[in-house]
Amino acid sequence: MLITSVVYGQNKDKLLHAIDVDAIRETKLTGYIGLGPTIMSKPATTQQVSTLLKRFPGKTYFTFPESRENPIRLLDSLPEKWINYTSEALTSFSGSAQPGEYYVFQVGLYAPSQSLKNIKVRLKPLSNGKGQTINDVTCFNSEGISFKGEPYKKTLQLDAKAVLPLWFGIQVPEDFKGTYKGLVEITPEGKPATTVQVSINVNGSIIANHGYNDETKLSRLDWLNTKVALDNGITNGFRQVDRAQNKISILGRTIKLSEQGLPLDIQTYFDKNNELILPKGEPIIAAPIQFIISQNGKDLNLKANHLKFEDHFPASTHWTTTLTNGDITVTVKGRADYDGFIGYSATVTASKDVAVDDIRIETPMRTEKATYMMGLDKDGGFSPKEWKWKWNVLEKHQDEVWMGAVNGGLKIKLKGKNYQRQLVNLYYPFGPLHEPESWGNGNKGGVDIYEENKAVMIKAYSGKRILKKGETYQFDAEFLVTPFKLINKDIQFNDRYYHSDIDTTSNTIRLAEEHGANIINIHHKKDIYPFLDYPFANDNVPDLKAFIDSSHTKGIKTKIYYTTREISVNAPELWTMRALGDEIIYPGPGMATRTLVNPNGVHPWLGQNLKKDFIPGWVATFTSGKYKGRQDLAVLTRPDSRLNNFFLGGLEWMCKELNIDGIYMDDLALDRETMQRTRKILERERPGAKIDMHTWNHYNKYAKWASSLNLYMDMLPYIDHLWVGEARDYNRSSDYWLIEVSGVPFGLSSQMLNKGGNPWRGMVFGITNRLGWFKAKTPEHIWKFWDDYHIEKKQMIGFWNNEIPVKTDNDKTEATIFKGKDEVIIALANWTSETQKCKLKIDWNALGFSAHEVKAEIPEIIEFQEGRKIDIRDEITLEGEKGFLIVLKKK
Repeated sequence: MLITSVVYGQNKDKLLHAIDVDAIRETKLTGYIGLGPTIMSKPATTQQVSTLLKRFPGKTYFTFPESRENPIRLLDSLPEKWINYTSEALTSFSGSAQPGEYYVFQVGLYAPSQSLKNIKVRLKPLSNGKGQTINDVTCFNSEGISFKGEPYKKTLQLDAKAVLPLWFGIQVPEDFKGTYKGLVEITPEGKPATTVQVSINVNGSIIANHGYNDETKLSRLDWLNTKVALDNGITNGFRQVDRAQNKISILGRTIKLSEQGLPLDIQTYFDKNNELILPKGEPIIAAPIQFIISQNGKDLNLKANHLKFEDHFPASTHWTTTLTNGDITVTVKGRADYDGFIGYSATVTASKDVAVDDIRIETPMRTEKATYMMGLDKDGGFSPKEWKWKWNVLEKHQDEVWMGAVNGGLKIKLKGKNYQRQLVNLYYPFGPLHEPESWGNGNKGGVDIYEENKAVMIKAYSGKRILKKGETYQFDAEFLVTPFKLINKDIQFNDRYYHSDIDTTSNTIRLAEEHGANIINIHHKKDIYPFLDYPFANDNVPDLKAFIDSSHTKGIKTKIYYTTREISVNAPELWTMRALGDEIIYPGPGMATRTLVNPNGVHPWLGQNLKKDFIPGWVATFTSGKYKGRQDLAVLTRPDSRLNNFFLGGLEWMCKELNIDGIYMDDLALDRETMQRTRKILERERPGAKIDMHTWNHYNKYAKWASSLNLYMDMLPYIDHLWVGEARDYNRSSDYWLIEVSGVPFGLSSQMLNKGGNPWRGMVFGITNRLGWFKAKTPEHIWKFWDDYHIEKKQMIGFWNNEIPVKTDNDKTEATIFKGKDEVIIALANWTSETQKCKLKIDWNALGFSAHEVKAEIPEIIEFQEGRKIDIRDEITLEGEKGFLIVLKKK
């Protein structure tokens, strides 16, 4: 879901608009949604409700069993359909299922005059009376499996004159047939229990995929509780966690723990280009990271117990310890994972009220590993000499900072027990971060960064407070050790995307093949994939599968847009998700919402059907093809909910049924563990499948000044390719490009967006744009150059590496080389809008050539440069914002 491109200059208070995508046009409220009213949409009249109540005098609440074919839509009134229910109809339900089906049904709960509290709901196992029992039953409203795989139960409430749809699921075994009976028990606090008799007739042939293949059965609700890929396995490209005492080894990095359970030493073994892992490491931190409590002007001596480890190999290791000083106890829990994640939780308690000056964590970075910084109101680029930051979650989407060099860095994220994953993108103001009650401490906390003892100190402090007896204070910190992996040069130079913005796909495969693309991304708002984040609609699945099959015959992979953050109203499960309260559908201002995407109001369909407690999201208007004249609406969803499970269940189904070759993710709202599961599913079901991720530039007033790659950094170990460009100013400095656009410091490659970006500057990082998106120049001519000169077999040595053999004498230009045995490519770019002149300073010994045996040329590349021979010793003139690709060959 690419939104408007809004470009921001160096001064963030000066807003420059450069609209590439007409988001306002997209939100015209004139389109037909395609979802008409149903029998459940018509409310009963006041007189009809009164007549019903008179038939059942003294009844404090009602149950209305209902089939899955008629999802309950009205929450503030009774549907007319229920008015004539008899006493038997109120307390009995019968349905038909096939063997193997995941069968769902609902019971509407209605409180005519008094609210219902602490409602307990239970679906008992169903039996045929002959020894066969269906035990896999659930009520989605009252129980489930969390996105972390943990069973949980919920307490239900119901306001007077309101309806609560209770949804139930039954997994019918494949070898069962006949009639199975069970009970639904509903017991509100202080009210008599109601029992609903349930009878399911199982007959016919075994259904495919538990019924998942047909959206009308709503069997996909089973995905809400899936445990798929919940294990300790690791993903491709990484190595398992090894531990020797307190030293932990992962891919390209080692972490040694102090008695406090915090890193005593962190080493990186990545080379300065993130292309090799070296035998000798370099330290990232200058001294141990410390958790400190100060009192009366002195740091307390926190006595540590021995670390106790619990290994969860191959993926992780966990540890615990306790720190004490007098009346203060700190319970420490930590974990390290194979991807570079280090989780740290310090719970502080006091046996009596104790005043302290500060509780803080200090991270001393080696100066050479503190070259760049991103986060805490600083966009990516060179580190400042000092930096001061204070909590302000309403105005600043900020709680983390990354500092590092290309081959070694550390991100620190501060969390408390009140942590809530925020909404992202334009919607952050509707669901902002919670200021940690620990680190924030009523706006007393913050972060100071400064030079000290030949190191760069990152000090996260919380300020003065009184630790109250019996209360707990949770000081959590998450660390990410970068880079995560080696840059995959096959992906960098050989994954070539066709990614179109038009509604139709009839020419997509042909165009991709003609122009040399080998991967097609199918965006939503397409004739074969119309509805946002719901690619498995009955209406489009046959066409989508046929497209994927056709692409495979041409040797082209097809990936699809699939993410979390919003969901289309065309998803049949929407009504069940809404019935779960605010668990999945994020509550918000409803029809009063105004955003950049909905500046003039909200589509009336949402008001007529959802009425309240929602945040309108994307609106797609189809201008051509199968869905011309129709619109797709979406609403915001809650991060860290069972929607994550639903997402994973859908992904597994698409791998098996559609043979997708991966997914394209867009400003996702996932947690790191769900992203791990995503990667495992793809690797296990579709080996070779890829994930690429796009992110809009969040560093603006709408998204509240967040750095995108900071925001998504814990996802990056599982991403193959980045597409970082929308709302980017490609006239920013090269250090900004390196940190915020290129992906290089994290072991990834990237691609450019806005009108194709700047191909000359992009080549300094080994990146280009995508084919097919809007009116950008096509990258096929750069691709041909890559093939002609076998660039994927050459070593990339970037300008950021002080050991690069080729440098320029003009600091307004940058040079990166791609070094082969007998051939070297020099990517040279001008980082200003004015003509620049430079001479190349070449270390011929390091290059492996001698000056007299080399010939130099600028090969012709269409739409990039004219071909000619040059003398490499001469001064080179670079036009503003342009550059050259120069090839050196042995004579």
